[in-house]
Amino acid sequence: MRSVYADTLRWSREPGPGPGPNNHSPQRVPAATAAHVACEPALLLSEMASTVAREAIRRGPGKGNSTLDQVIVCATSFEHDLALSCAGRLHSELGAAGMPFAIGQLQGVSFFLALQIVSDMMASDECMRTALIVGAERWRPPFSRLAGSPAALGDGAAAVVVRQHAGPGWHVLNVNVHTPCLLIAPPDMYVDEMVVVEVIGQTCARAGFKPGAIDWIVPPRIDAALASRISAQARLSGRMWYPEHDDTGYLCAADAPAQFDALLQEIVPSEGQCILLWSVGLQGQAACAILEYRGD
Repeated sequence: MRSVYADTLRWSREPGPGPGPNNHSPQRVPAATAAHVACEPALLLSEMASTVAREAIRRGPGKGNSTLDQVIVCATSFEHDLALSCAGRLHSELGAAGMPFAIGQLQGVSFFLALQIVSDMMASDECMRTALIVGAERWRPPFSRLAGSPAALGDGAAAVVVRQHAGPGWHVLNVNVHTPCLLIAPPDMYVDEMVVVEVIGQTCARAGFKPGAIDWIVPPRIDAALASRISAQARLSGRMWYPEHDDTGYLCAADAPAQFDALLQEIVPSEGQCILLWSVGLQGQAACAILEYRGD
């Protein structure tokens, strides 16, 4: 960490470099998941997070439900100003009641861990009625956009509002998160396919669903062949939502909510319809969640 922060502090004092070998321009990248990756040219990570947070709140039903009891920020990349807390900024701007906190370094699994935490908090505290989960990433030098063969990292942000005992909407049936215990970090980034399949199976069993009964499967924006292989091994026969390859790249902490939002723009939900979201971290982490639409 000393080395990482030293590089970052040195970079923050230097003028911004042009496109270089770390692939920070929206040019072609040698990765299986996307021909191009999204590159945010101006907004800070916290500005991206604030934009989607306000939009998520605006879309929510009813003015009386706008009070936030908790804000959780998920991010793997660094804020440009290392002294600025994205979670603290959102807490201040949005007037949330609870203590803000952030989850990092789990890549796409961060959102699922935040959703699991919110679910547990709401189950144990009746005063916890509304929470905001925000994922945001902006990759800047000296950090590379290339994450080995599974993915190319894109810039993006997404937010969801979670409410206790809400009316019509997508209800969280089960969330399952697995993080490996590694004494020595692996030399390369990787996806543990066997663990992902196991986590998907556990989540389906806990939610009371057979894998073949799921209507939609939402994988992360990693290698499309890898995503299809994992779905097949997990015996998921529902329709898989996967964007065009000429897309944004893997959005890490913002990937799952961004994928979920993209799907909801294309479908009309019906009573009892189920969506399974799964994602991975690039050090063997895995996560899965099952949502069911209820109109009552």
